[in-house]
Amino acid sequence: MMKPLTLSLATLTLTGAMATTALADDGSVSREQLDTLLQSAGEYGFTHFDEFGVDDGNRFEVEGWRDDGWQLDIDMQLTDGSVIREEQRKSEIPDWSLSGDDVTRALDSAQASGLQQFGSFDVDRTGDIEIEGYDDQQREVEVRMTRDTFEVTGVNHDD
Repeated sequence: MMKPLTLSLATLTLTGAMATTALADDGSVSREQLDTLLQSAGEYGFTHFDEFGVDDGNRFEVEGWRDDGWQLDIDMQLTDGSVIREEQRKSEIPDWSLSGDDVTRALDSAQASGLQQFGSFDVDRTGDIEIEGYDDQQREVEVRMTRDTFEVTGVNHDD
C-alpha cells in the first residue's frame, strides 16, 4: 500500500513542477509570484520603476532606479528571484517613474479590471501605464491607465 502512495505523491510533485514551467513559458506570472519578484527587486535596491516583465520564459527583467539616482537594469530567475544579469549607470530619477506604492496601486487597478496573470508593465515619459497579461479565461489582456489617478482608461482583450 505504501508504494502506490509514494508513486502518487511523486506524480503530483512532477505535475506541479510541469505546471509551474508551463506558466513561465506563457510569459506571465501570478500576482503572488509578481509581488515576490518585486520584493526581491526592492531588496536589490529598486525604489522607482520604469518597466518590468517576464522575458524569455524563465527570466524577470526589471528597469528602474535606486534612491540615489543610479539607473538599474537586472534580470532575475523566475524560480527564486536571484540576479543573473545586472547593469548600473549614474542617472537621476525621472518624475514620471513609479514608486513601489505606485506600482502596487497600478497592479491593483489592473487586477480589478480582470488581469489575473501578469506579463509586462511599462510606464512612459507622459505617465501612461500599460500592463499586459491574461485574464481568467487565458485571453490576452492589455490594461491602460494614467499615473495621476491609476484609473483604467482602456482594456483590450485579444481573442
